This record gives sequence, structure tokens and C-alpha cells, in this order.
Amino acid sequence: MAVPKPAQRSSVSSCSSSSNNKQRCSGGYVTNGDTNGSLCTSSSSLAQLRKTFEATSEKNDCSKEERARNLENSADSLEQAEDESCSKLASLRAQFETRGGTEDADTGLAKRDSEVDGAADEVVTPHGSVLLRAPPASPSALRRHPASRTRSFRRICKFRHLKGTAGHRSTHIENLRDLSRTTPGESDGIACNSVFVVLPLTGAGGKVSVLQHQKGGRLADGVIPAFLCGAGVQDFAFDPFDEYSLFIGCDDGKVQQWRLPPEGLQHSSNEPEAVLYHTSDKVTMLRFHPLARDVLAVVYGDFVVRLWDLQQRAVTIELQPHPDQVFSVAWSPCGVYLATLARDGVVRVFDPRKSGGACREGPSHQGVRGGRILWALDGAFIITCGASKLSQREVSVYRSSDLSAPLTTLPLDQSPAILMPTYDPDSSTLFFTAKGESSIQCYEVGSDSPYLFPLSHHKASSVHQGLTFLPKHTCDVRAVEFARALRLTHSTLEPLSFTVPRVKTSLFQDDLFPPTMVTWKPRLTASEWFSGVNRQPLLVSLQPTDMATRELSSSRESPPSESTPTPPRGVSLDSTVLSATCDSTSHFTSAIPEHVRQTQSKLEHSMSEQISVSTALEQDNFEGVEKEEWLVSEVLLVSEVLLVCEVLLVSEVLLVCEVLLVCEVLLVFSLTGACLRAVMGFLVVSLANEAPYSFFYLVVKLPLAFET
Repeated sequence: MAVPKPAQRSSVSSCSSSSNNKQRCSGGYVTNGDTNGSLCTSSSSLAQLRKTFEATSEKNDCSKEERARNLENSADSLEQAEDESCSKLASLRAQFETRGGTEDADTGLAKRDSEVDGAADEVVTPHGSVLLRAPPASPSALRRHPASRTRSFRRICKFRHLKGTAGHRSTHIENLRDLSRTTPGESDGIACNSVFVVLPLTGAGGKVSVLQHQKGGRLADGVIPAFLCGAGVQDFAFDPFDEYSLFIGCDDGKVQQWRLPPEGLQHSSNEPEAVLYHTSDKVTMLRFHPLARDVLAVVYGDFVVRLWDLQQRAVTIELQPHPDQVFSVAWSPCGVYLATLARDGVVRVFDPRKSGGACREGPSHQGVRGGRILWALDGAFIITCGASKLSQREVSVYRSSDLSAPLTTLPLDQSPAILMPTYDPDSSTLFFTAKGESSIQCYEVGSDSPYLFPLSHHKASSVHQGLTFLPKHTCDVRAVEFARALRLTHSTLEPLSFTVPRVKTSLFQDDLFPPTMVTWKPRLTASEWFSGVNRQPLLVSLQPTDMATRELSSSRESPPSESTPTPPRGVSLDSTVLSATCDSTSHFTSAIPEHVRQTQSKLEHSMSEQISVSTALEQDNFEGVEKEEWLVSEVLLVSEVLLVCEVLLVSEVLLVCEVLLVCEVLLVFSLTGACLRAVMGFLVVSLANEAPYSFFYLVVKLPLAFET
């Protein structure tokens, strides 16, 4: 790069040096040769400096260009990294939003594949139901188990803040004695229906007591009435379709059927109504079919599950024996499949009417302690409770269509007690506890990972020996009670209520109480079910007739018609205006559906019954005084005040004007003639100026006495 200014400066300096040299030559100081040499030296040094400066400037220009290129490259790399991060975020968001749809699509594809391969894989039943799937979802089922995937990462559960409350002491059954503490691990040790509760007692021969849990109080001292079975009691169960029929399994291989009197068990008995006997192996478990009458699954000590037809009093189906002890058995909600959990660490699912072998099986808990199994989410999932190799209690969730591996396993704690789970299908809430514990853990079962969502746990004041839940139709929906249980302690039986806090408890909470399955009426007979007939369960609403839902109560009332004339204040409606009002009202109400008007009328009626209106005033109940008594007391008070004023006036403490002011005050607060006479008396005293006391007494006191 050329730099003109240094060149100009060098030329100027050279001209000046030459002129100086000429002068110096003229002066005789230097010669011409020396001058030329100095000029050559100076010009060469200037040229060298110019080259050095130009090289430095070129180097700086190159470094600037390199820096600019580096900045451009770094900006391009940053833009590229930002684009990559944005694309990654977009892909993650797309995966998150479409995860539910993908799973639904996979489920639909699996369903179509299973229908295509139904003959080979035995997936489709004769009536079109898919293997290991719940009945077709109804609108209530869709509302019961809504999709839990939202655009928010936080899960919202309506039962998260559930509250367990023990019943009043008057509802407890106290003074329970001789309770058995040695029931087998396969039995919960307590069972109930909507009327009775069964408690095993100690003693030879196997005794079982049956009490009415609705009648609280203290039991009388003495022998508790019981059924004498003649053998050790292993398990017991109520007939779900007959509240007065109880089945008891004994260790001699017999299943005894007992009939309960309507008034309850008043005396001990040793004569059962019927006895079922098939083998000498002990009976370990009894499980009734949820939809078919007189179908009972009995597990025996030879590890075989046999299905009894109680109408024929015979074993109709016998499944293949398990290789080890059977811990638990559970029917699917649709009543087609039977799931078992055995000690060999395998969970199995059977279709008893098709084959005696398991149609699905998979690995389970590796511990040798007892466990439990149950179905969840309308049969779409299977939940098992057991222990690991390290004796740590755990809960596993399986997809019922694939038992190859659990979807999730929730480790709990280390305890020798066996977990006893209970599942509420309406709220999708899982309760589990154990004998000898005081806490009840609660989880929500969901269809998305991690499948078990913790809720508020309940902590009791003492340990319990057993826990059983009452049927759903016994819950008090007015108190927002979605589950009710009976808790057995050392010597008492207390009711336990699980509620959800809500503000408007006077309205029916339809989001908490969907239509529930009818478990007290059969859908099939034993012969129909064994012949291969399937029916869907019935659903019924728990809404009382006098309660309105939240949707109807939140709807605003429509404004009145504009054509309705408004009468002036204080003027009644004549016949013309009244007829016009009626016409407009009828036109307005005709647009409202009939069921909405009925619901509104029921709501108004229930609200009017709850609100009590009283026209009585509080002061009407006060005790007052008679008019004459009040007059006498007022006159005496005025007389005393006037006497004090007279004394002060005579002693010249008060002036006449001040005394008159006092009289005026008395005149304002008193409406009797005594005050007027007092004013007149003081006026006379003021006129007399120095009137004696006797004159004042005659003028003031005597009229007061006369008034009294």
C-alpha cells in the first residue's frame, strides 16, 4: 500500500538538505563528494523504511482479512449448531405429541393382526371379543379412564388429595375376642358384602363369626355366635349375587355353603346347607365369577384350579396343574379369562372354556413369599404384588396382551408381611396394605409410563389385622365418598371412608362417580357361561334422584323475553299484561328440553328444603319489663337527679342555667310528665332565688310522688 505523506516528507527533506549543502559548499565547510555520499545514504535509509512500513501494513491487512474470515466461519458454525438444536427440539416435540397416536395406531394394528390370525393364535372368542382385552369401551369407560397425555409434563389426578377418615366410635364394633391370627397367606382373613362381615375365630374345629357391620356397638361378653366347620378354615367368600350365602373352604378338601338368617347370626351352628367335595387336598382359595351365577373357582393343595358348577354340584372344568403353590387367582372383568400367580415366579392367563393350559405366561417376582394378582383398566393391564430375591416387596404392572416382561416394577420396602391389594375400577385407584401395618398406600393406575402414580397415603392410629372394601353402591356420594372399607384391629372393627375434598358437595360429582358396574345382579347363568356365552357387564349411575350435576347447575338462566311488559312500581298486573306474560313464559319454556326443566325443578326443590326461612326476631324472645314498672323506675331516677341538682344549687356549686341544662337533657331522654314537673320546679326555684329546701320539696318532690 502506497503512503504518499512519508514520500513527500522525504522529498522535502532531500531538497532542504541539498540547499544546505550548497550553502555549506559556498562557505567552504564540506566538499561536493561528501555531500553526494550523505544524500545517497539518506535516500537508501528512506527506501528501506518505506519497504518495512509497506510490508507491515500488508501483514496487518492479511491478519484483518483472516480475522474477518474466522468470524464469518464461527458465525456460520453457530448458525448451523442453532439449526441443529432447533431441529432436535422440533423432533422431540413431534415425538412427544405423536406418542399417544403412535401407540393407539400400534394397538389398532395389533388388534387387526390378532383378528386375522385368530384361528391359529386363539385370540378371537366365538362372540368376537379379543383375547385379554376388556369389553368395548362405553362412553362411561372413556370418561372413567381419560387419556393422561397432555402437552404439560405434570400429571393431574382428581384423587391425588384423597382423605381417609375413620367412622365415629358409635359405628365401631368393639369387644371382639378370640380372633384368629393364623390364617393362611393366600387368604386376606376378612371378607364382607353390603350387609355382613366374616371374621375367623380361634378354637378347635374351625370357627367363623358373621356380624352385621352396620350395627355398631360393644359385643356382649360371652361366646360369640359362629359357624362350626369341623376342620381348619383356609378361605371364605360371599356369593356376590346372594348376600345371605357364605362359602367356606376347609383343609379337609370340603367347600361348605352356609345360609345366613336375615336378622344375622344369633346362635352357633354346625350344619351347613351344602358341602362340595372333590378331593382330599385342602382348599386354599375361593373366587366367584364376576358376571355368571353359580360359577366358583376353587384352588386346591395339589396346585390345580377347578371350576365348579354350583347348580350341578360338580366340577366342570379342571385346569392344568401348576408346578408349585398357587399364591393368587383373579377373574378378568369381562369374565372370560383367569389369571394366576404361582410360587415358581410365573404369571399365567387361562381361557378355561377353550383349553386347560395357559394361553399367556411370563416371568414374575423371584421371591418365594406370597403374592397377589388382579386386573386393572378394564382388563387391559395385570398388577401383581410380591417380593424380590432380596425380600423387598414390589409391585409390577403387565400389559395383559404381552406378559413377556413387566412394563414397570415399583420397589417398596423390606417387610415379611404379604401385600393385600384392592383395585377400584371407577377411580382407577389401587389400595394395598398388609397385616400388622398401620398405613394404607394409594396409587393411581394409568395407561402411560410409569403406570403407577402415587396419591395421598392414609396412616391409621393403630395396626390392623385385615382390610376389606365394601361394594361401590354402599358409598355415600353426598359426602363425595368414592370408597368405603372395614378395618379390623386387635379388638375392634371400624369403618373407613375415603373421600375427595370438593367445594359444592350438594351437587353430584359426575367426574368422580362414573357409571359403575353392577356386581350384585348376574348377567349369565352357569350353564350359559360353560356353554360359551359372553355378555357385557351392566353399568348403573350412582346419582341420587334429588341431586343435580355440576354441568346443569353451572348453566346460567336465560334472560326473560323482551316482549314481556314491565309494570310500574306499586301497580299490579291486569289481565292483559298477565296473559302476555304467560304467553311469553310458555314460549320461553318451550325451548328448554323437558329433562333440563325437571332437573332445574329438582334443584330448586332441594335448595328450598335446605334453606330454612324464619320471620321471628331475636328480641321477641327477650324478657322485658312492664310499662308501669318502667315508668316508676324512670320517675325515681329523675327524682334522684333533681335532688342532687338542688343540693348543688343551694351550695352554689351549680348555677341556675346549668341546672336548666340538666333539665333539658332529662327532657330529651325522658317522655314522662315527671321531667316536665322537674323543669317547672327548677324554674320556680330560680325565681325565688334563695328559696328554702321545703319550698323546693313542695314544688318538685310532691308532684313526683303524685306521678308515682
